[in-house]
Amino acid sequence: MSAESLYPFLDTPALVLDLDKMEANIKEMAGIAREAGVKLRPHIKTHKSPYLARLQLEAGASGITAAKLGEAEVMAEAGITDIRIAYPLCGEIKLARLRRLSESATVSCSLDSMEVARGISSVGQEMNRHFPVLLEINTGMNRCGALPGEEALALARKIAALPGLDLVGILTHEGHLLSTERSLASLRQRAIEVAEKMVMTADLLRSNGIDIREISIGSTPAVRYNAGVPGITEIRPGTYIFNDLNEMMSGVATEDTCAVTVLVTVVSIPGDDRAIIDGGSKTFSSDTLAHHEKPGFGHIKGHPDIVLDHMNEEHGYLKLSDARRKLEIGQRLEIIPNHICPIPNLADKFYGVRRGVLEKEIPILARGKNT
Repeated sequence: MSAESLYPFLDTPALVLDLDKMEANIKEMAGIAREAGVKLRPHIKTHKSPYLARLQLEAGASGITAAKLGEAEVMAEAGITDIRIAYPLCGEIKLARLRRLSESATVSCSLDSMEVARGISSVGQEMNRHFPVLLEINTGMNRCGALPGEEALALARKIAALPGLDLVGILTHEGHLLSTERSLASLRQRAIEVAEKMVMTADLLRSNGIDIREISIGSTPAVRYNAGVPGITEIRPGTYIFNDLNEMMSGVATEDTCAVTVLVTVVSIPGDDRAIIDGGSKTFSSDTLAHHEKPGFGHIKGHPDIVLDHMNEEHGYLKLSDARRKLEIGQRLEIIPNHICPIPNLADKFYGVRRGVLEKEIPILARGKNT
């Protein structure tokens, strides 16, 4: 298939989903979890699609992870009933929504403060149940979470004493390893260290009378190496279903395992140093590469020398030399984004293709659910 005739049945910009690649990615991660003897609870923030979440569940996932209540509500409406919200829920409006959601699904939440714990405790008491929660641990991401060890123990004691709550476990996200580790060897070592810190913290809590049953870790690149650390019970990767340029640069994915590309059209070549595509900031994320190994906002398949340099809302600026010789107006390009997770939030649907033929359109029903 020539670049000019790429998916002629699609208008652009469009999210093209290679179904064969995606299915292979789902199968691979399910196998990793099965081999390690842990539960797989994929994060649906990557795809925001109940249809794709069901494929993950059918392949062996025990439940799903969501970042926002809005995403979880969409999944529950589609009949998915085991949902973990890995985000602190704060405020009466969200607590009221959590009550409603808990009437139709089994919901657990992560938290890292007494303020959030007291709110969820009130939900548990009103519903006459013990609401399951997990204490988030900061293993280096320096976002949310208590530090491993004594700080986690001090907070866990207070949370466990609240009525209407069941502190079932601890949870972390080791996404920082994508940006801090520059080789597979160091990624493997640090991933294992994170998992061991989690197990050590769980053991400390147990030795102080807190019944920790779940030790949950996340991050697509890390779980390939730390899912099998003894004591880990659950993994929550998200990006693996599609992969992206970050995963390629970390060495855990290749161009051939990246299942989603953004299909765009060259609409202008106003100079020999640039060309304009019809995908701008309404189509692509502004996320740069974790290691800043190369400039721009994605990898243009077949044209590694061309840089998606910057964007306006409707315009993407390609930086290259000899633009009028290398490209043509009307030519179509496929771009693998630096970070795939924000991209589906900007689109209405995936176009699922198999061997170049459109097989199905998959609506992104949880897009824009930012509350």
